[in-house]
Amino acid sequence: MLVAVFWLYGRPSGPTGASSLGETLWLTVNGLRLKTKIHESAKGNEHPVLVVVLHGDAPGLVLTPLPSRAYSRPSYQYRFALEASQKIDNVVVAAILRPGHTDDTGEHSEGRKGMSVGDNYTPEVVDAVAGAIDQLKMKFHPAATVLVGHSGGAAITGDVIGRWPSEVNGALLVSCPCDVGSWRMHMFKKQVFPMWLWPVKSLSPLALADKVAPSVHVRMVVGSKDDVTPVNLTEEYAEALRKRGDDVQVAIAPGLSHMMLLEPVAYEQLKELVQTIKGKG
Repeated sequence: MLVAVFWLYGRPSGPTGASSLGETLWLTVNGLRLKTKIHESAKGNEHPVLVVVLHGDAPGLVLTPLPSRAYSRPSYQYRFALEASQKIDNVVVAAILRPGHTDDTGEHSEGRKGMSVGDNYTPEVVDAVAGAIDQLKMKFHPAATVLVGHSGGAAITGDVIGRWPSEVNGALLVSCPCDVGSWRMHMFKKQVFPMWLWPVKSLSPLALADKVAPSVHVRMVVGSKDDVTPVNLTEEYAEALRKRGDDVQVAIAPGLSHMMLLEPVAYEQLKELVQTIKGKG
């Protein structure tokens, strides 16, 4: 008997509404065609700070006896990009539709999405994101670059700064499953779904923490009521970075749960991070 399983932890609450706004830019990286949506601040100069945004895993696969399968379609990253560009001066914010995902317009980034069980943070995906950042840097000639990730996108963010230490100047990780192995076991216990136990090729930010350049400024945000990526996963990764003397700060948001990228605290942390990096310039 087939059982309907809904993975709700990656579905954003509230309207996304920014999919039709901004400039759409398609990048070809390592043979994959990836969609980005670009928003620029009204106030800026010829050398802005480039902010690159990654959405979460967007689970929502429904197993049914029918031939059709429904997937949630991540677009909240576009809304974050739009609002960040309105709240912070002199930034270009590029929201990437991660490899293998389809957004709410039906447009699709090439690559393997996987089954949304922590199996999509592979070297191929991480390197494709790093390559996309390189292309965006060549286009916009930024004074500095910041990578923002939510949930699975935060895991990829941690993998990028560990695998490509000089790629960005700062990173904001929101609701991060930063110890992928421990997180997958947590999700198995939460959902009792056997695919959480299947072996994966994903990279874990915690395992790469000693590769992160001390010059990279890291900010982390997690909700106090997040039962998907609990607070300890953020704190353990932050502590691993601090052992190297990195500039790492953690904000635990009272009362918030997992879907918090669009909450004020995320924009506040990004604004502080951008200002810190500008101050170092």
